[in-house]
Amino acid sequence: MSDVAWHLTGEYLENCNCDILCPCVTSAFQAPADNERCLVPLAMRVTDGESDGIRLDGLGIILVVDAPQVMGEGGWRVAVYIDERADQAQREALGPILSGARGGMPEFLATLIGEQVGVKFVPITFESHDDTRRVTVPGIMDFEVTGVRAPDSPVMRIVNVFHPMGTDLPVARSTVGTFNDPDYGWSFDNTGKNGHYRDFAWSA
Repeated sequence: MSDVAWHLTGEYLENCNCDILCPCVTSAFQAPADNERCLVPLAMRVTDGESDGIRLDGLGIILVVDAPQVMGEGGWRVAVYIDERADQAQREALGPILSGARGGMPEFLATLIGEQVGVKFVPITFESHDDTRRVTVPGIMDFEVTGVRAPDSPVMRIVNVFHPMGTDLPVARSTVGTFNDPDYGWSFDNTGKNGHYRDFAWSA
């Protein structure tokens, strides 16, 4: 990693409001979603991270997205939640990374964002157990996804997809999928809907 300015690696989960499978994932964001708006958390737990000597290990980051039916059209509305354990130096390091100012995958995502409604520093808990991933922010959100499998078979996967986290994704379904932030007048329930999880690696 010595030849990059920053890197983030760790675990990821999402839980959108589409049925399984999500048309956005299987069309590189070009097909209409199942609903008029695509509502989805993009939740990350950084296991190994650094930006110009500032360590970012162990921090949680969540982008909650409200996107048009065709996500590739852009105009996303995004709320950002960052682990409250991040000290001032870590917060100052993460800001330019997540905004896309420092390149990498966030730079691509920034081209799709039309409005950032706010940034909050909150307690974030990320749990990982077998085929289940869960992220919680007390009083605001609780998302849990579990891999989908046929009897006596591995978790189903889709491969060769275009996705910000990688080209293959386990197929998952949420057992909990609630979000409610009164500060933004925004709430939804994706319980029972499409989910994915995987390891991720971003750098620039």
